[in-house]
Amino acid sequence: MTSRHYSQLYRQLRDLDPHDYQKVIRRYEEKETELGRLDTLEYFELTVFYTDALYQTGAFRQHQLMVDLVIETSIRDSFVEVEDFCEDIYQFMLFRKAAAAYRLRDFETAIHIGRELIRIDSGRRLYVRFLRTALFKEQINILQFGRAAFIFFTLFAALLITINLLFVANFSPAHVSVFRWVIGGVFTLGLALLAGSYGFAAWRAHRQAFGFQQNQVNK
Repeated sequence: MTSRHYSQLYRQLRDLDPHDYQKVIRRYEEKETELGRLDTLEYFELTVFYTDALYQTGAFRQHQLMVDLVIETSIRDSFVEVEDFCEDIYQFMLFRKAAAAYRLRDFETAIHIGRELIRIDSGRRLYVRFLRTALFKEQINILQFGRAAFIFFTLFAALLITINLLFVANFSPAHVSVFRWVIGGVFTLGLALLAGSYGFAAWRAHRQAFGFQQNQVNK
């Protein structure tokens, strides 16, 4: 078996510490024009490390632009493995694309990719848990209702406390204890609506995510 000859530029960039993400990004961008002249495999591997560095540093919008290139190249040229990455590079980058979309609050994209990943590997619990989390976050209206209800009833309880202290305690002391029960009930109602909305959203997300996984297993 003949050993592969790697270009000088490839060796220089691969000698960088892959965990020094800022340096990886800086050197890749400095050499971007030259990188375009490398062969497909070398360019692909260096782009994988650059894309990973963008994700690790929180540059999610830039990451989303580059990760599509990596995914498309891995499919077109059947690149499966990259040294220092312990799994299928296609699935790894696809999951990172979903995670970056989630960080950008693009839950629709995160959910779509999450389902695609489950279709690829329905036994991977990580993918199901991710889909469940994205489905939970997508239910913005339900979650906002719970938060708004809690804030409203908390403020209403605060108003009742003020009324109790300024008026009821001074002009109708016999009703103070009753007023306290009302205040407690108002606050409890707000808390119950908050917990109920979050609980309902969590139940729906769990049912949809694991139901989708089970459908893929059954197929």
